[in-house]
Amino acid sequence: MLRQPFTYLIHIALTIIMVGAFVTHYCGIQGELSIAADGIPVTEFTKKSGPGEGKFPFPVKLEATEIDFYPGTTTPMNFRSHLIIDGEPVSVSMNNVAEIEGWRFYQSGISPDASRLSISYDPWGTGITYVGYALLLTGMAGFFFQRNTLWRALLRQSRKAAMAIALLGVMDANAQPGEGLPAMQRPLAANMGKVYVYWNDRVCPLQTMAKDVTQKLYGSNSYNGFTPEQVLSGWLFYFDMWERDYSVNHNETPTNQKKQKKRNEQLALINWLGTGEAFKVYPYHTAEGHIEWLSLAGKRPSKMSLEQWMFMQTTMPDIKELLLKGRNIDANKTISHLIAGQIKYAGTENLPSTTKVEAERIYNRFANLLPPAIIAFLLGGGCLHLAIRKVRTRKGVSLCINAISAVLAGYIAAILALLWWIGGHLPLSNGPEMMAFMGLFALSGSLACKNRFLKGAFLIVASMTLLVGFMGGQSPRIGMLMPVLASPLLSIHVMLIMISYVLFIFMAILSGIGLATKNEETERSLYRINMLILVPAVFLLAAGIFIGAVWANQSWGRYWGWDPKETCALVMLIIYSVPVHWGNKVLKGFRKPKTLHWYLLCAILSVIFTYFGANYFLSGLHSYA
Repeated sequence: MLRQPFTYLIHIALTIIMVGAFVTHYCGIQGELSIAADGIPVTEFTKKSGPGEGKFPFPVKLEATEIDFYPGTTTPMNFRSHLIIDGEPVSVSMNNVAEIEGWRFYQSGISPDASRLSISYDPWGTGITYVGYALLLTGMAGFFFQRNTLWRALLRQSRKAAMAIALLGVMDANAQPGEGLPAMQRPLAANMGKVYVYWNDRVCPLQTMAKDVTQKLYGSNSYNGFTPEQVLSGWLFYFDMWERDYSVNHNETPTNQKKQKKRNEQLALINWLGTGEAFKVYPYHTAEGHIEWLSLAGKRPSKMSLEQWMFMQTTMPDIKELLLKGRNIDANKTISHLIAGQIKYAGTENLPSTTKVEAERIYNRFANLLPPAIIAFLLGGGCLHLAIRKVRTRKGVSLCINAISAVLAGYIAAILALLWWIGGHLPLSNGPEMMAFMGLFALSGSLACKNRFLKGAFLIVASMTLLVGFMGGQSPRIGMLMPVLASPLLSIHVMLIMISYVLFIFMAILSGIGLATKNEETERSLYRINMLILVPAVFLLAAGIFIGAVWANQSWGRYWGWDPKETCALVMLIIYSVPVHWGNKVLKGFRKPKTLHWYLLCAILSVIFTYFGANYFLSGLHSYA
C-alpha cells in the first residue's frame, strides 16, 4: 500500500463517495417549497424523501421576487428570491444557494408574485461525498507520480509515445436566380440584414433570422443563387410569388413520419412568415420597464406614442412600395431610417453593439464545419495510409500537413471565439458547439504528435466530430444561456467530458488499425499507446462526472438524480475502468493486444450511445438537439 498510496486513495475515495450517497439517501431530507410574496411566514414544505414531517425549525417568508432579463429581450437571465429566514434577510438565485442551520434553499422556479424553491437538509451526506470527491481528484492527480505502477512501467517502455501524450497534456452555389422570382438586390438585401430583430429569444441582426429560415425551408444557405437576406426579403415583400414557387418546387409527398414532421414545421414557418408575426422588429418599452419586440402585425399598446405608432405603421410599407417602383436608393435610405428608429426606441444599452452585430454577420457568412471536416479526413486518411504502408516521405510533407492542420485549428478556434464573444458565454451549451470543441482538441492533438499513426488518428477524430457538428447545423447556433447554465462549473464539466470522449474515439481508431494490421510490432506499439492513454482518459471522465455532480448540487440541491445521461456516463466509466485494472490476475487477458483492441473497439459504442442516445432520444435534463 505504501508503494502505491494514490492508487489506494482512489479506491478509498470511491468508497467514501458511495457511503456519502447512502447517508444522503437514508438520512437527508429533500423537498419543495412554493411560497407567495404575501408576507405570510411558513414553516412547512412538501417533503419528497427523508425522515421527519416536512417542517422547518424556523419561519420562512418571501419578501419579493426579481427576474433579470437579457438586455433588450424578455428572455430571463437570472431568477432571484428575497427571503426572510429566521428573521435574517437572505437572497436565493440560480446557482446561488442559501444555507441556514444546515437547511439549503435552491431557486427552481419563479413568477412575479411567487417563488418555487428546492429544499435540502443533508449536513452529513453532502460533506462525506465532497470529501470523497476531493480525495478522488487528489488520488487521480497523484497516480501519475507513483513510480511502482504498471502504467509507469509501460510509460518507460514507450518513450516516444509518452512524449506525444505529455505534449498533448500541456495544450490544454452560383446558380442564377429562379426565373421571374423577385427579390432585393444583393447590396440592398445586405443592408436589410443589419436590421435588428427579436429571434430565438434574443436580439440579433436580421441576417441571422434569414440564415435560419433559408436553412429550414431549403436545406442550405442559399436558394437558386439568392443570399439568405434576399430569400427572407422575398418572403417578406413578395410573399405570394415565393409561396407559389415553394409549392411548385417543394411538393414532394413525405414518405415517413420524420419527413412529415419536417414538412409540417416548414409549412408552419411559411404561415408564420405570411402573417408577419415572425418579424419582430419594433422595440417598445413596457410599463414593467423591459423591452417588448412587436411584430409587423402587432397591435398598438395603449401607452405607445403616436410618433412611434406611425413609425411602426409606415416603415415596412414604404420599403415595399419603393421596391415595387424600382427606387432602390430610396428604399435603402428607408432601411437605414428603420435601423435608426430601432436604436431610438430601444436605446443602445438594450441592443447589441455595432461591433458585435458585424462580428455576428461575419460568423453567419463564414462559419461552416463541413470544409474543415473534409480536409481533416483527407489529411488523416493520408497520414494513416503512409503509416500503414511505411512510406518514407520528405520533411516538407510533414510540415505541409502540420501547416494545414494549424490553419484548420485556427479556423475552429476563431469560430468558437466569435461564439463566445457574441453569446457572452463559453460555447459549450449545445451539440454542435461541443463537437466543434472536440474537433479543436483533436486538431491540437494532431499538431502535438510526430508519429503518423497518432497524427492520422487525431485528424480522423477531428473530421468525425466536425462532421457530426455540421449535421446538427452548418454552424453552431448563437443563443442565450438558461439561468441554470450560467455557472463556471458548466464549462469545466463539459470540457473534461468532451476531452475524454476525444481520447476514447482516438483509442478506438488505433484499436481498429491494430486489429487490421498484420505487423506484430505495430500492433504492440498501438497497444502500448492505448494503455498509456486509457488511464488519463478514464480520470478525465471521472473528474467531469463528479464536477458535474457538484454543479448539480449547487443548482438543484442534489448531486445525482439517475438522469439518463448521468446513468449512461456512469456505465461508460465502469466499462472503461475495467481494462485499467489489467494488473489484476483476473483481468490479465487485457495484457494481450488483440483483447484490448477488441474491447476498446466495442466500448466506443457506449460513448456513442451516451452522447447521441441520451442527448437526442432519451428525455431528461441533458436532452438537447
